[in-house]
Amino acid sequence: MSMIISLTAMGCNYLFNIAFDHLLIKLGRRVNDRPPWLRAVHAVSFEASLLTITVPFVAWWLNLSLWAAFVTDIGFALFFLVYAYLYNWAYDVIFPMPADDPQPVIR
Repeated sequence: MSMIISLTAMGCNYLFNIAFDHLLIKLGRRVNDRPPWLRAVHAVSFEASLLTITVPFVAWWLNLSLWAAFVTDIGFALFFLVYAYLYNWAYDVIFPMPADDPQPVIR
C-alpha cells in the first residue's frame, strides 16, 4: 500500500506542479517569486488533492470506512504537508524557472 501511495504521490506531484505553475502564469503572476503564503496554499492544495485520491484506496485496501481511512491518512498528510512546503521551496531555489520576459510580481 505504501508503495502504491508513494508512486501515486510522485505522479500527482508532477502533474499538480505543472498545473499550479500554469495557473500562476495564467493569472499573470511570476512563477519564481512565491511568498510564504503562496507556498502554503500550494502545499495545502496539493495534500488535499492527494487525499481525495488516496483515501478511497486506503479504505479499500484496509477494508475501512471512508471516514476511518481519512483519519488514518490525515496523520501522514500532516507530515507530508510540511515536507511538500519545504521540498517545493528548495526545488524552486535550486532549479529556478528561466526568466524570459519581465512578469508581474506576486503580491
